[in-house]
Amino acid sequence: MRAIHLFKAIKHVGLLHFAILTCLLLCNLSTAHAQNTAIDSLTNLIKNHPQEDDRKGTLLFELSSQYFLIDPKKSTGYLDQLLAFKDKIKLKAIVASSYRAIGYTYYLRSMLPEAIASFTEALKIDRQYKYIDGTPADLTFLASIYLAQSNFTQALSAYLEAGRMFEKITGHEKDETVVYGNIGVIYLQLNNYNKALEHFNKAYDIFIRFKDYSGAGNMLGNIATIASKQKDNTKALNYSNRALRLYETANDKIGIARETGNMAGYYSLLNKYDLALQYGLKAIALNKAIDNKKSIGFNSQNVAEAYFKKNVYDLAKTYGLAAFNIGNQLKIPEISRDAAEGLSRLYEKKGMPDSALFYYRQYTTLKDSTVNDQKRQEITRMTIQYDFDKKETDYKQAQLLSNEKLKQQRLQLALNNQQLQSGKQQQALQKVQLQNERLQTREKQKQLQISINNEKLQKNKVKALSQQQQLEKLQSRQLWLYTILSVVILLSVLIFLLNQYRIRQLRLKNSLQQQEAEQQAREITYQNKLSESELKAIRSQMNPHFIFNVLNSIESYVLENDSKTASRLVQKFATLSRLILENSTQSIVAAEREWKALKLYTELEAMRFNNQFSYSFYADPDLDLATLMLPPMLVQPLIENSIHHGLRNSLEEKSSVNVRLEQTEKEIYFTVNDTGIGMDEAEKFKTFSAVKSKSIGLNAIRERVEIINVMNKGNKAHFEIRKKTKDEGIGTIAILTLPKIIRNNYIP
Repeated sequence: MRAIHLFKAIKHVGLLHFAILTCLLLCNLSTAHAQNTAIDSLTNLIKNHPQEDDRKGTLLFELSSQYFLIDPKKSTGYLDQLLAFKDKIKLKAIVASSYRAIGYTYYLRSMLPEAIASFTEALKIDRQYKYIDGTPADLTFLASIYLAQSNFTQALSAYLEAGRMFEKITGHEKDETVVYGNIGVIYLQLNNYNKALEHFNKAYDIFIRFKDYSGAGNMLGNIATIASKQKDNTKALNYSNRALRLYETANDKIGIARETGNMAGYYSLLNKYDLALQYGLKAIALNKAIDNKKSIGFNSQNVAEAYFKKNVYDLAKTYGLAAFNIGNQLKIPEISRDAAEGLSRLYEKKGMPDSALFYYRQYTTLKDSTVNDQKRQEITRMTIQYDFDKKETDYKQAQLLSNEKLKQQRLQLALNNQQLQSGKQQQALQKVQLQNERLQTREKQKQLQISINNEKLQKNKVKALSQQQQLEKLQSRQLWLYTILSVVILLSVLIFLLNQYRIRQLRLKNSLQQQEAEQQAREITYQNKLSESELKAIRSQMNPHFIFNVLNSIESYVLENDSKTASRLVQKFATLSRLILENSTQSIVAAEREWKALKLYTELEAMRFNNQFSYSFYADPDLDLATLMLPPMLVQPLIENSIHHGLRNSLEEKSSVNVRLEQTEKEIYFTVNDTGIGMDEAEKFKTFSAVKSKSIGLNAIRERVEIINVMNKGNKAHFEIRKKTKDEGIGTIAILTLPKIIRNNYIP
């Protein structure tokens, strides 16, 4: 198993939710204490004001804001003090802003569920008291979290709603820029780079105009991400350096940590692994200082990849596992996916196929959970709807202006009667429209309630179905285990009885032949040798080590709940056993049956050795395998020899064995061609194990060829095995030539 290397340098795309943090968090506060921004001054003011009221709440909030970027935990502590007496605060905007601020600190610490709960509480208060500045701020923060969770549809919906609200409020151009930039992030995640660049460049110009260097650095970091995705990592590194300088100018520790981690990724893609490690480890230290677990996960994966490239596998494993665990803990599939892919390649390098397979399966599962086409279509629809809403707003404003001018003209004509009639008609129309809107509202509420009820019902059904499926899986697993054990026992008993029966028949046949005339003595001797060779071939094909390994493979698939693979393996093993036993009762069989047995044997051996080698079979299409007759179990030892002595000890990645059946006018010949270690190297690996002592061997094949030549008066059989020449490559070639016998011309 080989995991495809799809490492991405950019693990962390910057979001703009903090670019105007002061405006978004402090909106709607009627009391300001801008002159007391120093921490010491604020602390003294709080000590001198013990009353739990609006003033103390405002002071605590301003003190907490001093620690937003440098110590999120300490900032949260002051906000907790404020919320402890929230019921005594009259200006609820202070409470809403506190929930909004504490939600942001949770986000910085990668505590996404807690952050969503805090922003939702802020949104509830802002909507209840109709704070027009706070509501779009809450939506912006919620959208940022949805975006971090790859929930693009819900994120875009919240951003668009926030953008429409900011458009109606004067003095919020920077807020609109934040929304605009984050919509660009969504397009970046969907690989729509042209649309993303359009948003980022426009937002960057506005941030520079407002001297918001943190927001401008964020935009340059995202443009660097696009350059990297377009395989221009030198350009990406240039933009990332510019972004880092802007963050340092703004003293934005969060941005510095994020961009330092991104630069580690770019250096890794440029094969500068020492620099990648330097920046990656620095980013981990910076993010630990601000308790940003999400960024630590991305940084750990970058460091793991750099150590892997430098062949420092122990450290690569340590950081890779750390990234994988953080991704699972925070439920961020991108981190877990890339970490699993890296661990799969690492364990493969270390020769641990079970661990490599486990993490490769984790990687493919997480990969399938990314954005699908349905989400892309939904986002496109919402974007079109957003443009349409803007045009519709402009049209309504123009129509309103036109109606106003018409009304003034009617006033100038002093047509009182017509004005009165027009007023009555307008009033009646408004009543009808109002009634229509009420009906539509009621209908929407009913539809919403029906949808909620259906969702609850569906969840109950899914839960019940899941429990039923688990029960069925357990029952199925037990049934398969009992069935396989029964089949194994029956096959073992059957093989033993058939072998005993075959031995008794051979002994009886030898006893009868010894009583025949002396002129048949030589033929009887060769017949006995042929029978003994066939019996050796049967035992070679069905040796206990081969049977034990196949049954172990069946058991492993059963324990892994892979019932389909286990069933397929049992069927193939049973078919091979039946063919071998049936062929063993005859001295010559149809080539079609022998060809099928050879394929099944090779396939099972490949599964025994975890597909360490590949194989192929070719038969001359002009040959009629149904009528062609062959001595049974004569070619299988050649394949076994290639696998056990050539391919099993090969270090080549693409080792293989190829079997060909071809013909001349009077002969057929088998060619077994492998790319193993060759005959000379194979001598170094020879052992005297119990399994190898029972192999039929090349001498037995030569013995059977001699017997066939004695008994056949026509064309002679030949057997040749040799090492490949330099032009042919590495490995061994075995060629077995047999006389062509057609069923119609054969007399048993």
